[in-house]
Amino acid sequence: MKRGLAPDFVITQASAHSAPTNGNEYKVVNWVRAAAVIAGIDPVAKGYLRDDRGRLRLPALRGLGSVDLNGAAPTQTNLLPEYAIHNLSDADFIYSGPVVATAQLLLSKLASEFGYDPADAARYNVRYRNVALSRISAEGIQELYAQGGLPAVAARLHELRSLGAL
Repeated sequence: MKRGLAPDFVITQASAHSAPTNGNEYKVVNWVRAAAVIAGIDPVAKGYLRDDRGRLRLPALRGLGSVDLNGAAPTQTNLLPEYAIHNLSDADFIYSGPVVATAQLLLSKLASEFGYDPADAARYNVRYRNVALSRISAEGIQELYAQGGLPAVAARLHELRSLGAL
């Protein structure tokens, strides 16, 4: 295969949610396959994947083709460092997921104080929740809450209201 940036980049991006290690190569392969279907391309012909005796695998890019790693050990992945590094860089979900859930709970608890009803989803989301999350951020709300409890979150929301944002 001709050396180029596209296959490395594509596989690195596909590795964001799972590094193709420890039995997870199939996940990255399936994400690349799905993207190829959407793009209407053949991922093997483009060099994004390779056929390993009827099984799609990650290609041996750069110097990885010097030894047939898949042939030597069928569970061995053709792994470049950036696949795992990018996966680690996308690992904020262990914090951001719970923080968003907490922020949404806290915002709903304070909603009536600011004239919003969570049951009125369109108004609540567009004029209150989304504004608070974009101006303060879920992480900011979490930090306010951790440092000063619900009153600290309320105080910041009052600041937003005084600015005309809420």
